[in-house]
Amino acid sequence: MIIIGEKLNGTIPSVARAIAARDGEWIKDVALRQAEAGADFIDLCASVEIGELETLHWMIDQVQSVTDVPICIDSPSTEILAQAYPFCRRPGLFNSVSMESKKQIDHIFRIMADNPGWEVIAMLCDDSGIPKSAADRLRVFENIMKKAADYGIDPARIHIDPVIEAAALMDPDQADGPGIAINTKVIGTIRAQYPAIHITSAISNISHGLPARKYMNYSFAVLALAYGLDSGILDPLNQGMKAVLESTEKLLKLPEPEFAELVRAAAEGRLDGCVFPAVDGRDAEQARKYMSLCMTVLAMNAGAREIEPDESDPDAAGMAYAAQALLGMDEDGYCIEYIEAYKDGVFGAPGK
Repeated sequence: MIIIGEKLNGTIPSVARAIAARDGEWIKDVALRQAEAGADFIDLCASVEIGELETLHWMIDQVQSVTDVPICIDSPSTEILAQAYPFCRRPGLFNSVSMESKKQIDHIFRIMADNPGWEVIAMLCDDSGIPKSAADRLRVFENIMKKAADYGIDPARIHIDPVIEAAALMDPDQADGPGIAINTKVIGTIRAQYPAIHITSAISNISHGLPARKYMNYSFAVLALAYGLDSGILDPLNQGMKAVLESTEKLLKLPEPEFAELVRAAAEGRLDGCVFPAVDGRDAEQARKYMSLCMTVLAMNAGAREIEPDESDPDAAGMAYAAQALLGMDEDGYCIEYIEAYKDGVFGAPGK
């Protein structure tokens, strides 16, 4: 999993304060902690109304003074991206381009053609906005790949963002089916067509507007990895998310017979007695817990829809209710059962 550290984004109040005060030591500390936690890129977004380029230059300098982890330059303006990349001492990641006319995808691809180490996040939207069907998003994808071919950009340098919308806002009547069906269709199709391409997402977008957000984030990460996600904009300091990603990756690498047996075990409520991959050492109990949580979500995705959330375990219940919502299994509408279980104190802490 390619991890793009998200913690230096000016939309976060603490980061905005550090930027306004030009508190370089604070920026350095956050950058270094993300690097030490295993971030493959460190995303830098100024999010200021005036002086964006100057602010990005300052942020890049602070980060590069403490780590060699590549920079992900993050701006809604491709012109700013084009002006900021020379500040980086080594190739990094442009965030982002799309087929929107204002994004000037040709400008960034032209730079990439002359700078082979640089990579890019490409979002599946155009001047019509975010497409409402998998077929329309895939048409945008095809147009992006035609552009990439024109400039000789290898697919391995592209991180496709299928544009994940908040689960609470999902359209129950969308043509591609309930829940995240549109995203899984898009991710699965792209992965099948281009094995070397990267597929990314801002993981926490899925949980905007919902309580106990970590459970929705965790379950979405499990499902997205199952369909081919291999890159993510997330918090590398979040140990729970790290455990979810590592557990899911190990489970997905199991031989089919072993995986199928775990699906059956999850459906029958007997995961406690199963053997999980690489679960040993002093943290074995914690590792087993995350393996079990992730396997339950994978089993639900594989068709074991009869699994009932284990309300005796808040973490298991939170992830199972989240998976039900993401898979379109809520009988009362998207996320309703998830929210009601939260309000009932099954998981999380109501009011927080």
